[in-house]
Order: sequence, then structure tokens, then C-alpha cells
Amino acid sequence: MNDFQLIKDRFAISDLLARYTLTIDNCDAHGWASLFTPDGRFEHGNRVIQGREKLERYAVIHNKLGSRHITCSPLHHISEDGQSASGKATTVFILATRSGYHVAVAAEYRDKLVKIDGNWLFQCRRGDVAKLPEDPDFPIITADPDTRDQISLLEDAWKDLGEQISD
Repeated sequence: MNDFQLIKDRFAISDLLARYTLTIDNCDAHGWASLFTPDGRFEHGNRVIQGREKLERYAVIHNKLGSRHITCSPLHHISEDGQSASGKATTVFILATRSGYHVAVAAEYRDKLVKIDGNWLFQCRRGDVAKLPEDPDFPIITADPDTRDQISLLEDAWKDLGEQISD
């Protein structure tokens, strides 16, 4: 792959990451799901939501939350043939509540991307929630009483739409 193509692909991946955040934050469930391959996977914990139809249903539930994502520090490596990439990014998930804005989640995304017909898409995006170093089993994601009900909506969606990840 030449340097010009590498630069184009890096910008295209950057655009994909921005569209991911902007579509989910602006209640465009269909647009968000379309950023994944038809059999794309969104993983969290031991669950996976797979396929655009289920991903769109998840996004519709997510859109009820009044949330914003701040995703930064993306670093993706593009394969030598320029048809796939893998990488990471950090994200902070903020929820609007009656008592103000609350950081509900800090996590790391791990991505597997593929280029189909010249467009970069998520083949798999995994969100790993940051844990308390001194107590990694503490349920920090539901610890804040101001965001617990909203987070529970998402956790229920993961149970309803997701499947157990098999090793």
C-alpha cells in the first residue's frame, strides 16, 4: 500500500469513528447500525449483539438515554493489503440526569475493521468497561444512583438482544 492510500485510509477510519459517536448521540439508530458489516458484532462483557437488525434495535433503546460519547486516543493499524484494520480507542459515556450530567462509563473500545467496496466498517467493536483497580468485581457501572436506571435499560437490552460469547 502506498503512502497516499495509507493517509486516505487513516482519514476514512477517523471518519468512521466520528460517525459512530455522532449517529448514536443524535438518535440515528439506522445510521449507527449501518456502520457495522451486515453480520457485525458489538461485544460487552460476555455478551455479543450481532447483525445490523439487532444492532439497530439496541441503538433505539440506547437513544432513550440522552447520552453523549467522548471518544479519543484512537490508534488503529491497517493491514498491509489495506483491507482490514485493528485498534483501540478510549471512550467516556455521559448521561443527562435531573441532577446534571454524569460520567456513567469509562471504557476502552477494541475494534476490528474491514473495508468493503471502499468503505471502512466495524466487523467487531468491543467495549471493555474500566474497573476499580482495588476491587475489579465491584459493579461500578451501576454504582451511581443517578444513572443506575438508565444503565439498567442498556444492560436489559444486552440481555434481550445479545447472545453469550462462546470461546
